[in-house]
Amino acid sequence: MKKNYVIGLIFISLLISQQLFPQKENTKNPSRGEQQIELIQGYSFVSSRIISENPDLVNILQDNLENLDFVRNTAGAMLRKIGPNWVNTIGDWVNSEGYVFKMNTTDELTITGEAIDPQTPIDLHFGYQVIGYLPEGALNAEEVFEGLLENLEFVRNSEGMMLIKIGEEWVNNIGDMQPGQGYLVRMFAADVLIYPGSLFTCGDPFTDPRNEQTYETVQIGDQCWMAENLNIGEMIIGTEEMTNNGVIEKYCYDNDPVNCETYGGLYQWNEMMEYTTTPGMQGICPEGWHLPTDDEWKILEGTVDSQYPVGDPIWNNTGSRGYDAGKNLKSTIGWQNTGADAFGFTALPAGARTLEGSFNFLGIYCGFWSSSEYDTSNAWGRALYYIGDGVGRDNDSKSYGFSSRCVQD
Repeated sequence: MKKNYVIGLIFISLLISQQLFPQKENTKNPSRGEQQIELIQGYSFVSSRIISENPDLVNILQDNLENLDFVRNTAGAMLRKIGPNWVNTIGDWVNSEGYVFKMNTTDELTITGEAIDPQTPIDLHFGYQVIGYLPEGALNAEEVFEGLLENLEFVRNSEGMMLIKIGEEWVNNIGDMQPGQGYLVRMFAADVLIYPGSLFTCGDPFTDPRNEQTYETVQIGDQCWMAENLNIGEMIIGTEEMTNNGVIEKYCYDNDPVNCETYGGLYQWNEMMEYTTTPGMQGICPEGWHLPTDDEWKILEGTVDSQYPVGDPIWNNTGSRGYDAGKNLKSTIGWQNTGADAFGFTALPAGARTLEGSFNFLGIYCGFWSSSEYDTSNAWGRALYYIGDGVGRDNDSKSYGFSSRCVQD
């Protein structure tokens, strides 16, 4: 009891301090397995949803030690400098926990590794604790704690905003809980917190948190597809080759950014795959989505074709296949001969970037990549034409610039 009382006093003193400020997650160029967190001068609650390969706190914070005063966990263990040496009594970073940081100046923390399952249970004990925030996106604080309100006294963020019961009503001044932040929780009794799953339902618009680009989505059979071409990255001119430089690059038809807004970006296969070769990888898709494999394209084709169902051998052929799958996938606008868009896939005639670095076929053709490699130089793709109602399947040079679609995991 004495230990819990002391811990409570520690956190109460931090809450009273006027130096508590919120920290924000930096979403510039995030990728699977990386989280960037802004560390504000003074006190703040910090957490991460990334499981580091080396979770030792000194290792994780090695680039921040110059600006760090201390880190403290709920139990009162600390990482702090004593004389010339950093002493770590916390040990490893635990993702279900949040940490009290005191920074001498603003800094940025980058953690790399594997993303934790956001539904990992977090044990809440009686009294005070700082907990980690595990989901990738923001969630309403009252909805997060909806099933625990009977045992909850309050939740508080770094800024001092609270979810607390006033009279008979719960008042949520926190609003949405944010990635990168930790939260101080005081419980009347022990309980278990499991963050709710994604509130996204296929058919709703999906907003990519990396650049706030919003995509329409559509359920087609058992698959959930983006109903628009991917548009992420920095534009480079068509005569330049894309490179593995840590920055997502895209082509815009005729080097005009307006065309990317209309038709999405055009990508070389290696860039789209982020320089891996494993079919079904996330690549440049947002987290929770991936690049469709050759087989997943076959499933889509069989689902939308009126004569050749999923599993029909025709889909293993190359060249134009099917009866009306292409017509049913093509948009009703933009094509010289319009499509039916019978399933809401809304494929636009985005054209392509050629091997010579020019652009061609706008209004009459659209090429889509799959994430399945044919050989070291070529990969499987799909093609829609203004003439004909089938869907082309060929292995094309990875150096072409084609459109990309994402399918939900």
